[in-house]
Amino acid sequence: MSLVAVIFSASSFSQFLNNSALAQSQEENNLQSSFSNQSAKVNDLSKAILDKYKPRVLEHLFSNETIASNISSNSSIPVSIVVGVVSPNGPQVSGYGNISKDNPIPVDGDTAFDIGSVTKTFVATALADMVDQGVVKLSDPLEMYLPSNVTVPSYDGYKITLEDLATHTSGLPYWPPDWVWNKYYTTQQVYDLLSNSTLQSEPKTYANYSNIGMGMVGHVLSLKTGVSLEQLLKDRIWDVLGMNNTGIAMNATSISIPEDMKSRFAVGHMAGNESGLIFLPLELQAAGAMYSTVNDLLKYVSANLGLIDTKINVAMEETQSIRYPFEELQVPFPDPSGNESIPYAYVGLSWFSTTNLGTQVVWHNGGIDGYSSFVGFNPSKQIGLVILCSCFFTDVPPIEMLKIAIPFLLYYPDL
Repeated sequence: MSLVAVIFSASSFSQFLNNSALAQSQEENNLQSSFSNQSAKVNDLSKAILDKYKPRVLEHLFSNETIASNISSNSSIPVSIVVGVVSPNGPQVSGYGNISKDNPIPVDGDTAFDIGSVTKTFVATALADMVDQGVVKLSDPLEMYLPSNVTVPSYDGYKITLEDLATHTSGLPYWPPDWVWNKYYTTQQVYDLLSNSTLQSEPKTYANYSNIGMGMVGHVLSLKTGVSLEQLLKDRIWDVLGMNNTGIAMNATSISIPEDMKSRFAVGHMAGNESGLIFLPLELQAAGAMYSTVNDLLKYVSANLGLIDTKINVAMEETQSIRYPFEELQVPFPDPSGNESIPYAYVGLSWFSTTNLGTQVVWHNGGIDGYSSFVGFNPSKQIGLVILCSCFFTDVPPIEMLKIAIPFLLYYPDL
């Protein structure tokens, strides 16, 4: 690393915040430094959350010498963030950063980001909708919808069901053995990955997050309806909610961003460099292949809150219902007194729930190469939040997003 880079990296991060043309004034940072001002209007909240999250992101980037070196060399901050809040008073959106180095247009509510595992909540909603219509049952075994030559792992004769998969209680692993990222797999190879997987726990006893599990849910729903996963989600959710800037940026064999979205698609970042989208096999795209915008996701949140009435409201409510404890997600969060407490964590149909035994926050986050995301809402307080960032978990830990988003939703307006 050059001497200039070392100096730039070691010279105070706060100096960058104060002096950079890309940063806001100290007065603004002080004004929005916390959620303690209960008189804040909903139209101030997206900016307040952005002003709370952005310094945490930048601090992580600048504390990494490799990333700091890249920043000092090209004078480009490798991140963009868009935050949206919705309540009965309406939506409000705030953004920071540009779409890319080559496309220095500021990001906003119509900028597309890869949303990773938030995709799973849409698949779960489609599942609940199809259950309501009698097309499938939650108790149906997975193997019922797969070719007869596919062996699905079982436990003492018990066959994994669609509900087990959607609640992460099937026992299937996070990814199957020998999984390789960004690789094209044939359908039979995906089936082989499933067949060669070993259950990590007895089904229905323990929430064990599984990408292959939710991937299979989307795959069998696609097989059952005879349409692609993208068309299934479009017909049952996106078109219903008017989510016209949401989709899946890949086909069966490669990445494929629609032409009308390319100029509005925020480029992801890893280790301070711009990164390309990652490919998922067709049969597993339900695990995290969607892209969307804050404006579209606020429509989704509004429907989940019941702020808008649609034909899938009942299905959405069903996905939110608590079904199993999720011990992995029971982590400490700051409460209004300034102390850290450990709320209880659960899982519904894909959605996570955090509760202090008085208030329930329903949420899901996502992380895929170059991107991080959060979508959540508090049904009783009628407020929802979306955060999209062109930053990856290896550079900015997901807990930074969660420690801002979940307490805000859980304790609003007291925090």
